[in-house]
Amino acid sequence: MKQALTFRSARAVPRQYHTNFHHLYLDIAWFGLLNGSAIAFVAVYAARLGATPLQLGLITAGPAMVNLAFTLPAGRWLEGRALGKAVFWTSVFNRMFYLLWAFLPIFLLPQGQIWMLIGLTLLMSIPGTALAVGFNALFAEAVPLEWRGHVAGIRNALLAVSLILTSLLCGLILNYLPFPLGYQVVFALGFLGAALSSFHLWFVRPLPGSKIQSPT
Repeated sequence: MKQALTFRSARAVPRQYHTNFHHLYLDIAWFGLLNGSAIAFVAVYAARLGATPLQLGLITAGPAMVNLAFTLPAGRWLEGRALGKAVFWTSVFNRMFYLLWAFLPIFLLPQGQIWMLIGLTLLMSIPGTALAVGFNALFAEAVPLEWRGHVAGIRNALLAVSLILTSLLCGLILNYLPFPLGYQVVFALGFLGAALSSFHLWFVRPLPGSKIQSPT
């Protein structure tokens, strides 16, 4: 068993899988930038603005409530659609909201920003639910069964490294820049990571012969 695992990890990746694997790795690396910046610090920012425990709870638990309500409808919506394109566009509609976070201090007072963050978080979680459901299906169709552990392991490692480095960088940014400019920069970094992650998702496609393929 151990020898088989060693053989699998040392075996060269077939050429026909290179594109999907490459973009899946870059997708998660850039997602780490998003996760370690905007996602990690939005609740901290809301607390700095004076958010109540209820408001903080809505920001952190709101996406889970939306996910619970929209998972089954999202699965039905994805049926019969071009899976690669559906995942890409749901990621775009989900992640474009991160750019708005960076501009909230310019237009709204603190309480207005808190409620806008809550509203945007709930709204963006609708396409985010479809993205989560669709990506799981796309990963299964874009990566052969015998290579899924290999790809998932590398993705987990890249996410961890990216998340750690980004969190440290954002901590330095918030330490040196005045409030709220530091958080605006952090949210802008998050949007950059989100946009580049979505860019690489565009190139991930179901393999020929898989059960789910993009309609022509």
